[in-house]
Amino acid sequence: MKLVELIKELEAIDDELVIYHADMKKYESDIILAYAEDDDNGVKVVDGKSYSYLIEVFLAKEFVEDWVQSLRKNPTDDQIAKRLFKFGINDA
Repeated sequence: MKLVELIKELEAIDDELVIYHADMKKYESDIILAYAEDDDNGVKVVDGKSYSYLIEVFLAKEFVEDWVQSLRKNPTDDQIAKRLFKFGINDA
């Protein structure tokens, strides 16, 4: 799954899940959703591929809602994904 695909379903996703991202330099890279565990150190390995913590789903929902409301026109899903990625990397 990609972050832009998740944006389309974000409101239906369990708030307790965490978004993990495969490449912290590219917002378009693969993501997974998983529950955080005390011993995972913010990294999940699935089928030999490492995914790093990006942001909790409940925070992503709050951020997207607040950011979209602050704009004059609705952004595209791709624009939301880019902005959420930057927020997750820099501020979350």
